This record gives sequence, C-alpha cells and structure tokens, in this order.
Amino acid sequence: MPNEQKLLDILSILHDSKEPLGATVIARRLESMGYDIGERMVRNYLQILDKKRFTKKVGRKGRVITAEGVTELKAERVHERLGFVKAVIQDLTYQVTYDPIIHDGDIVVNCTWLNADDVKKALSTLKLVYEKGWMISPLVKVLLEGDELEGNVIPTGKAALLTVCSMSIDGILVNAGIPTDPIYGGIVEVRSNTPERFVEIIRFDGSSLDPLELFLAKGMTSILKVVETGRGKVLANYREIPASSRDEAMRLLDDISEHFGGILMVGEPEEKVLGLSASQRKCGIAMLGGLNPIAAMEEAGVSTRTEAIHGLMPIKTMKHIEEVVRSISQPF
Repeated sequence: MPNEQKLLDILSILHDSKEPLGATVIARRLESMGYDIGERMVRNYLQILDKKRFTKKVGRKGRVITAEGVTELKAERVHERLGFVKAVIQDLTYQVTYDPIIHDGDIVVNCTWLNADDVKKALSTLKLVYEKGWMISPLVKVLLEGDELEGNVIPTGKAALLTVCSMSIDGILVNAGIPTDPIYGGIVEVRSNTPERFVEIIRFDGSSLDPLELFLAKGMTSILKVVETGRGKVLANYREIPASSRDEAMRLLDDISEHFGGILMVGEPEEKVLGLSASQRKCGIAMLGGLNPIAAMEEAGVSTRTEAIHGLMPIKTMKHIEEVVRSISQPF
C-alpha cells in the first residue's frame, strides 16, 4: 500500500515548483523533509499519481501537477486544518490572565479594520447594540492612522477596532477551575427580544475557520433588526462545562457581568439549550458571539475586514464604549 502522506508531499512539491520535476529532484526534496526514500520508490509513487490523473509527464522534463491534483491537494489541506480554530481557541483560552477581583490582566480580542471616515458611524452603531443588550462587553479600543498594533503602524486612512471576543469568558471560567469545551458557533433566532433556538450551527472541530466569521462573511445576521424590532438573527456560540461546576459558573458569570455579559442561557445538566442537547454529565452554555457588533456595523453600511480571535490584549488598555463615543470629536 502506498504511503498517502508521501503522495500528498509529492503533489505539494510539484505544486510549489514552477517547472516540471523528475524523480531525482523529487527524491532529494523528500529526503530534505526527513523521508528515507530513493528515486525508484519515487517513480513508483509518480506512476500511482499518474493513474489518478493527479500528475502528468511533460516529455523528458519530468512531471507537473494537474488541475485534478491541485483540487485534491487543496481538499487534503483543508482536512488537515479541521479543528485548527478550536485548537487556537483552547490555546488562547488558557492564556487569559484576567482577574475579576482587580479588573486587570489579558483577554482575547477580535480585530476589525475599517476606513477612518467610518469610525464615528461604527462606534455609534456599537453603542446602540450595547445599549440594547446584544454586545458581550462594552470595552473597545480604537487605533487610528499612525498608531501601532503589535509593531505595525496603522496605514493612512485606516483604523483598527479591537472588541472583546467571547472566548475571554471561557478563559475566565478556566482560570477559576471550570473547564469549558467550545462545541458550536451558530446563529440564534430572536423573537420578542428573546433568544429562541439555534437555526444554524458549525462545529468548531469541524471547521478550519471561525464559524461566526463565516456566518458574518455570508451576511446571515440581522442584528439591527433585532435592536429595532426585537426580532431577527444574532451570532452565538455554544460550549459545555461539567455539570458539577454549574453553580460555581453561575456565580462567576454574575460577578463579571459588569464587563462581560451576553449569556443567553445556562442549561441544567443534560438539558437542551436553545435546541442543542448537552452531553452526559455536562451543562450547555449559549453565549452571544463577540462579532455581533461587527455584523451590525456591516448591516449599517460600514465596510470591514475582521480577524476573529485575533489575540490577547491587556484589558486596562480598553475603554467603555460610551466613553469612547463621547470623545469622538476629540483626538483618541
């Protein structure tokens, strides 16, 4: 049986090459990757790839990857990335250092890029979403042209908006000894200002991207409609905690509610949460997604480019949205 990974690595080598390659060159490159393989074995693998129509000969120059081969390689790379976003979430969750007692430490943030001319409109929209209860935290940070973000200068005519990611709350729970398991990102239907049920879901471990970022890109929300009429669709996610930790989690979520909210429902052990069934001996928690205010900005006509789960930021560097809006007419 051929080694599937070697076949994929050969396809990758051919894909990255600007010219046809022969077995000798491919063998050398595989050896540099740590494979103990000779030219004869490489030729055998190339024959297999030829039969699959993933590669083809170009005279005596060697082989090139075909369109079918490129498609196969891309599909496999996506497969390899499945669960990547969940790994990132869990890694950042364990790096959250926020202490609710002293209100200090690092939290997880989303980063949104927009035109500087749209900053006032964007912040006014965020304030409205916050006042109506559809934003998980009132804390934001605005960076304008000339400011620095992680060593990079904000370009002329651009601005960066940092908002709180809902995974910060997972980090706070973890710091308190309550493990959380992010399961789904999705869309929740709202009626009469009440969350009813998840109508769309994507598993975090079944996606190579943040599910909420995908829903945002597809324009599947109606945040402003929810704000105005109490009816529409919002971004949300679902995680589970041990059933034995429910009471402690409820106390902690109440303690941090001044700065972190958006909890739609905390289920009883093995109870359904907005239509999703909890695992055995687990409790489900449905929470607003941190990208809801960004979705509202898009709906209001503000063009954005968002990096969900961007990274960590000291909470002390962020300000309440009302304070920021008051200072709109002044330099940030």
